[in-house]
Amino acid sequence: MTQNHSLEPTIETALDHAPRRVVAAVLTTLALVLTALVTGAAAAAPASAVVDTTSVEEQFSAKLNYARSSRGIPRLTTRSALVQVAREQARRMADQNRLHHNPSLTSDVNNWRWVGENVGYGPSVASVHTAFMNSPAHRANILDRDYTEVGIGAVVANGRVWVAQVFKRPMRNATTTTSSHTTLARYTHKLTYGSTGAAVTRVQARLGLRQTGFYGATTRKAVSRFQKSLGWRGRGNVGPTTWSRLF
Repeated sequence: MTQNHSLEPTIETALDHAPRRVVAAVLTTLALVLTALVTGAAAAAPASAVVDTTSVEEQFSAKLNYARSSRGIPRLTTRSALVQVAREQARRMADQNRLHHNPSLTSDVNNWRWVGENVGYGPSVASVHTAFMNSPAHRANILDRDYTEVGIGAVVANGRVWVAQVFKRPMRNATTTTSSHTTLARYTHKLTYGSTGAAVTRVQARLGLRQTGFYGATTRKAVSRFQKSLGWRGRGNVGPTTWSRLF
């Protein structure tokens, strides 16, 4: 965990993939859990100081959808069921004064093809949103074209804003056939130069590349840059570890 004594937020990211359900066609559905931590003075928050703030949630939603629409990405539709899941997670974090992801995300959210979560805290909506957008992994969650729905839950305790953003693409909105589902506990394949298929397209979309479905030199270089940003050697291939970091 890094510490920052200036007013600028710092971020700690953590990934978890919780296998539950499969995606249509070839891709395996992996739950993406990304944790953004805005560091500050760690003071315990009494339960009496915890207040749900709907206006704060609306601010996060507005900033999130502006980030998408300003880039030509469709806005996300707010779903009450996802809001409830997000609010419960924000409340848990505030009550425990501890930042962590929802270990039951993939069972709390129903009928999903893709599901993900950003969580964080900080002194204001703006500071947390900026922290998310300054983190490649969290920004990718916010700008992911595969997601169509969102639920945002926020709690304010002792001047600290706790937030959970739950993203979802429903299974029923899948444009490809759902008759050939394959149950896989985790992504076990390896994508290298010359690979083709839906998994390649998914990686290209995540990295903001043209989605050709062919793993060429451009894709390999983009993957290598992503790996190096994580402190890895950057070989440019996508195995289970890189996949889990991307998704």
